Amino acid sequence: MYSYIFDVNTHGLLLTTQTGKYVANEIRPVFAPELALTGLDQYFEYNPSEQAPLLWGIKNTYLIAATDENGTPYGRKVAQLNGTQYGKPLNIQVFFDGKLTLTPVDVEAMVQANSEIMDALVADTKRRTKELYDESIQRCDTAYIAFSGGKDSVALLDICHRVLPLSVPIIFSDTDMELPDTYSVVEIIQEHYPDREFITARASRPALENWKTFGPPSRSIRWCCSVHKSTPALIALKKKLQKPAIRVMAFVGVRGDESHSRSFYEDASDGVKNASQLNRMPLLDWGAHELWLYILGNGLIINEAYKKGLTRVGCLMCPESSEKYEWFVHAAYSKALKPYSDIIIETSLKQFSSLQEKKEFIGKRYWQARRSGIVLKETLTPPLEEKNGLELTFRSPYFRRDLFYEWIKTAGSVVKARGTSQQLLKLPKSIDIEIPFVYSASNKEGDSVCFTFSSLDEENALLPSLRLLFRKISACVGCQACETECSWGAITTINGKLKVDEDKCVRCNKCYDVKNVKGAAIACWRYQSMYKPENSNSVANKFACYRNFGLRREFIDPLLEHEDTFFQWNTEHPLGKDKVESCKSWFPQAMITTEGRKPTKLIELFRQRALNEVAWEFVWIALTNRSPLINWYCVTTQIDERKEVQELLRMLQESYPLTSNVKDRRLDALKNTAAQSPLGGDSKAVMLPEYKGKKVIALTRKTKEVHPLTILYGLYLIADLAQRGSFTVRELLTADMDSVFVSPIVAFGIAPDTFKKQCEGLRTRYPDYISTTFTLGNDGLEVYPQRHTLEDIINLALGDSQ
Repeated sequence: MYSYIFDVNTHGLLLTTQTGKYVANEIRPVFAPELALTGLDQYFEYNPSEQAPLLWGIKNTYLIAATDENGTPYGRKVAQLNGTQYGKPLNIQVFFDGKLTLTPVDVEAMVQANSEIMDALVADTKRRTKELYDESIQRCDTAYIAFSGGKDSVALLDICHRVLPLSVPIIFSDTDMELPDTYSVVEIIQEHYPDREFITARASRPALENWKTFGPPSRSIRWCCSVHKSTPALIALKKKLQKPAIRVMAFVGVRGDESHSRSFYEDASDGVKNASQLNRMPLLDWGAHELWLYILGNGLIINEAYKKGLTRVGCLMCPESSEKYEWFVHAAYSKALKPYSDIIIETSLKQFSSLQEKKEFIGKRYWQARRSGIVLKETLTPPLEEKNGLELTFRSPYFRRDLFYEWIKTAGSVVKARGTSQQLLKLPKSIDIEIPFVYSASNKEGDSVCFTFSSLDEENALLPSLRLLFRKISACVGCQACETECSWGAITTINGKLKVDEDKCVRCNKCYDVKNVKGAAIACWRYQSMYKPENSNSVANKFACYRNFGLRREFIDPLLEHEDTFFQWNTEHPLGKDKVESCKSWFPQAMITTEGRKPTKLIELFRQRALNEVAWEFVWIALTNRSPLINWYCVTTQIDERKEVQELLRMLQESYPLTSNVKDRRLDALKNTAAQSPLGGDSKAVMLPEYKGKKVIALTRKTKEVHPLTILYGLYLIADLAQRGSFTVRELLTADMDSVFVSPIVAFGIAPDTFKKQCEGLRTRYPDYISTTFTLGNDGLEVYPQRHTLEDIINLALGDSQ
């Protein structure tokens, strides 16, 4: 995109030949309706009926074109809005005396002044648009132009209309949550492009109904985008083409200028948002200033929402919206907004003491932060698993027989044993693997399904996929998101009833490919949105066990000195009583002592100073699996993601709500661990604390290059937890609050290729401890907990140091 300067001649913008990749704050024209809506009109003299822009806006500031004492043009700040929060009055700040007379932008002159650069940019974009179409259309059943009613899609449509065949339709995915002014834009667009087919796609259920069924969406659970936007568009095209499965090319108005992450996009991506869709983004390198010049220069329609002050056009209540966006939506469309804000309050488990607290919950966007259903009144719990030898029973009050016998087809074929009524699950790509199962009808605890495996290895191999299967069965409401993921046309939903065509299904598991914020597969959008970990209440209570102390370096030497008598506190003890009480939780969870408070072999690593770093690595992998606090922090944050303590507290409250209004000090132990142990601090640490004075105000998880034996120790630790020794690298890549274990990859942020190399090195040096199959596209590894223990790994480390 091109840069710009302010132009006092036109009171607008003037493009320069200097280019840039990403601008943090977009500029936008400001129109008369916004001044009236915000109350800024009382500070300016202008014609209220003026149609041209009167000011320019960047974030909360308002600018006019001016020159400094040297004649250099710049944007002079004349006003600023403070406190743009839903339900609260604005605080307006002006930077002049009296009333300022506003001169409208001379749009015609501004467009003319920028015509040379804009003509070149538009010509290049039209060429690239046609190129993107021609390059890939042969791989697709059809293409379409995505339209939302916003400025990006208005400009995109106009450019696409000039170069793409008229057979390429426009699709407007009506989410049923659109701003009222967007529907007016849709009507005008259809009149403006009468020769191009215009399709309006809608989900099978109204948005408000789905908000109640799924729970309100959030920043990390954006089921709404799939259920109400991409899925309806693809379903509409399937009906239009009368095909059970399609591959489509979508021209979308995504721009790199919109966010830092989008600035790294390529203008062509396949299967990113949906397995059946190729996204093409010809406006990717355009800036907002170029977009507005194109719209104003071509007389294209401007959504009235922009003129009222909204910086973007989206849904009424969006989980990624800013406080400012919600203020303007509330000010301009309060009646349309109310049903969604009501549902947010009605579905929340939080006890609100006043109307103001409800407004704050919405205005400060706390509702956007949830990562599961734990803070909802209605939730879904994972199916109960009951193990009896090689029999494994799944039980849930949410199971439905009809859904089970449809979704089970994605795992294999259901056949009957010869001469009996015994049902068998015959697995794909196998000749003789048939697993007996029994579906039992409802009782007080819900329906159940019991599988009988032939071996523990068979059970371990199938358990992950069976868990995903039963999540789908528990939560499926026929939203059709899975239907559009299927490239084979095996899944259909008619009148809300789901069907799986066994003859078409290839068991590719694309329909299971819904992922949570950490990238872990969870199989179903509704399950992701509403699930509540079974142990959430008991885990929350365990957070108090640390007495607000972290696991400190200073705790180790007294343990080495006193060993078996360490926990027998008296006034002569080198640590205070509360610190010793804290160690009663930290040490067993770190596996420094046993649950019976006897020191483990791990203390020998601490005795040898050269092995202290390895010892702390062993401690970290143990804590990520055994400490409720460290496990929560590890599975809810990303590597290199800075999190302020206040944000972490909000996330913790979402995961494990406090029932009282006492000050939440549950993160004190985490902050203290980062500040007072080798686990936090320098380049060899796993956490980077940020201070204000002596107070930890933010934490960042860091990658760490670990000793190879730390990998082996971690693998044996998770083998004990999982009750199996065989793993794939793929299943070790992610973890969430429901995961049985946290792998070394997740705990230390190890790159998969690096992890494989370390495992290969361990296999070469310790072939009796680990084997790998990383050739020919395989990614399996195996450890042998029946032969070796964690103490054996510690002995290897001690032996290596000698």
